[in-house]
Amino acid sequence: MNKLLYLLFAAILIGSCGDYASKNVAKMLQADTMLFTQEGRNVTINYNDSGRLKAKIFAKQLIGYKKDGNDIVRMPKGITGNFYNDEGKAESYLSAEKGISYQTQKITEVSQNVVVMNNKGEKLNTEKLIWDQKKQIIYTDKFVRITTKNEILTGEGMESKQDFSDWVIKKPRGVISIQDSAKKEK
Repeated sequence: MNKLLYLLFAAILIGSCGDYASKNVAKMLQADTMLFTQEGRNVTINYNDSGRLKAKIFAKQLIGYKKDGNDIVRMPKGITGNFYNDEGKAESYLSAEKGISYQTQKITEVSQNVVVMNNKGEKLNTEKLIWDQKKQIIYTDKFVRITTKNEILTGEGMESKQDFSDWVIKKPRGVISIQDSAKKEK
């Protein structure tokens, strides 16, 4: 009788271990679809189009890998960048706490305390911004605050050329006139 109970207990234990092992093997097989390709600190990335510098991105940390046929680059410790016109002059500046670039799709997403400034003195604040290199646009569906020389505009969602010019707020919420506020304070 003791041998029968022992064999039954061993069968249950082996069966449960086998289930645990098969779950771990499945996880390992999923992890095998991810292949690390690069890692670096204080990295500068140049984006060129037809031999012209379009953007220069600086990341404190860069982790590159391939997953399911896609080249992905994570920038988890902060990102800054400059965007250039065809003459090679900086037109806008970007900073964010995190970034991820999907190299195959030519899409870069930045998040957390995103700030974009252009050479007209306009400033965008948001929590998430996407740069589509193919379409040469930046956009978000999150809350935005755009500060110009005369106004502060707020709303949900925004789209612009990649140099943060010709921007449009998708769902405007409000406008504060900076000149009127300054006159009232005097």
